[in-house]
Amino acid sequence: MTESDLVEMLYAVYGTMNDAAVMYFTLVSAYLITSYLVGDKLSRIQLSIINGLYLLWVIGTINTNFTQLSASLTILNELHQMGSAIFTSVSSDYTRLSVVGFLLVQIGGLVASFYFMWSVRHAKT
Repeated sequence: MTESDLVEMLYAVYGTMNDAAVMYFTLVSAYLITSYLVGDKLSRIQLSIINGLYLLWVIGTINTNFTQLSASLTILNELHQMGSAIFTSVSSDYTRLSVVGFLLVQIGGLVASFYFMWSVRHAKT
């Protein structure tokens, strides 16, 4: 592949990452709003359905983000190996840290949103 092909592919991957990030924030926001407004009124079956669907969608979104981030870093490394003047070096430490950090933030958001639902359903007042 040529340098321009890789750059075009990289920006397509960035677009997909942006779409997945928007989906993640939309899902988390909707879940938090639902938790706050009706979380204490849901039956166990309703809660199980909402939690199950939410978990599946968020895991799918996190997987998409992870896959696209890994792909973008692979493309950046390929451009670097080609000696591209467009992008400078991408270190392996940056690669590992960005992927792990991104996953931790998104998984942390998932866990925090489940805790928020639990705290609404088990309010002390």
